[in-house]
Amino acid sequence: MLDFALFLSRSLSLKEIDFLVEEIYVAPPRIDELLDLLDHENSQLAWHAAWVLQKVFRKYPEFFSEKILKRLTEKAISANTEGMRRLTLSIVSFADLPDEIPVSLVNSCFEWMLSVKTSIAVKALSIHYLHRICKQEPDMLPELQLSVIQLLETTDTAAIRSVAKKVLKD
Repeated sequence: MLDFALFLSRSLSLKEIDFLVEEIYVAPPRIDELLDLLDHENSQLAWHAAWVLQKVFRKYPEFFSEKILKRLTEKAISANTEGMRRLTLSIVSFADLPDEIPVSLVNSCFEWMLSVKTSIAVKALSIHYLHRICKQEPDMLPELQLSVIQLLETTDTAAIRSVAKKVLKD
């Protein structure tokens, strides 16, 4: 059986990441091994594990239970790097919403969206996630719209304009 930690600890090509995605396809329970590696002391290995998880989610979203998505939510909130946050948030923000909305993630998304230190990708994913939440909780939409207007005063990138346009249209 392939040792994920050993494999992920080196430089990887997209082809090798795709190989790991197929390894998960034949043994979906091994997703837990990748989740455990998100907290590895080797930040490159942890980032590679998140990259594989993102690719697995895009191809096989049915492998991601509510329990797995909860772990990814927790990792997005606690991530020490923007890269880890972007990868985990990109899974959570496109996954089916849980029955119980994670308030800590909602609050974090508002913070990330308005922080000057947050990357454009994390801001855009935060807005996307919050917009999806607003479909379930329409009372939040005015707050999101005000925040998006505030963000547009300082950030004018294509990614932000695209997602902001959807929010402001509602």
